[in-house]
Amino acid sequence: MTGRRSDPIRLSDILRSVRRLEELLQSGYESFAASWLSQSAAIRELEIIGEAAGDMSATVRKLHPEIRWKQMRGFSSFAKHEYWRVNPELVWKGVVEMPSLKEKLARVVPTRESERADRPNVA
Repeated sequence: MTGRRSDPIRLSDILRSVRRLEELLQSGYESFAASWLSQSAAIRELEIIGEAAGDMSATVRKLHPEIRWKQMRGFSSFAKHEYWRVNPELVWKGVVEMPSLKEKLARVVPTRESERADRPNVA
């Protein structure tokens, strides 16, 4: 077992999953709903987002209350522990939130080239 991952690494994990989920948006809901593979991929990326969000430091969570950290963690837990209740419509609702989440995360993670992408805006 490894040690605790840092906030910048967790933010990077979240952003990677957000980008992957945005790819699913391109094909639309009908294609998504017809593909168990797309649904499984989306659930996995939402789980990663939830785990990373749930382990963010209290400092980052307090500085960025506009991000729904608790709800992201809640879906991850729900998908793992009540998997039989997960359905394509519910997962899609999470997927369509990705552009908004990405916009909010841009306030946490510096995006200018002069700044390191692995340094969150926490102070």
